[in-house]
Amino acid sequence: MPPSKGLIGRELSTGTASIDADHVAAFARALRDPNPAYQGPDASSAPLTYPIAFMTQAMAGGMNTFLELGLNFMTLVHGEQEFEYLRPLRLGETLTLTGRVGDIYEKVGSSGTLDFVVLETEAKDAAGKPVFYSRNTIISKRT
Repeated sequence: MPPSKGLIGRELSTGTASIDADHVAAFARALRDPNPAYQGPDASSAPLTYPIAFMTQAMAGGMNTFLELGLNFMTLVHGEQEFEYLRPLRLGETLTLTGRVGDIYEKVGSSGTLDFVVLETEAKDAAGKPVFYSRNTIISKRT
């Protein structure tokens, strides 16, 4: 059964994430990125892909809606991820993340129907100002 387009716009959950200097430094080392902005005494921000390290945990409360999508988890793949920044992440800040279903569509090919779900996340700082937006496309083969 395809995911219901009625879920478009549904809020998945709200969570928080702290931008911890030690965690950012470990993330940068894992990427082999020696940029002093990410580690060391002059560190002040995080690599552009850093939100991947905390988004799943911060958004875990949306699992019930995620299950309502009815995707085949055995065929689920991560299709795309993008970030749109309004400003850099700052070490020590705590962000509030709100996730929602941004879009649902399908494509039919020679191997059958693929369901696409776009999950959107908005991150705001303590003042309520947006810091970044994320869009994550997941794909599942319909059975």
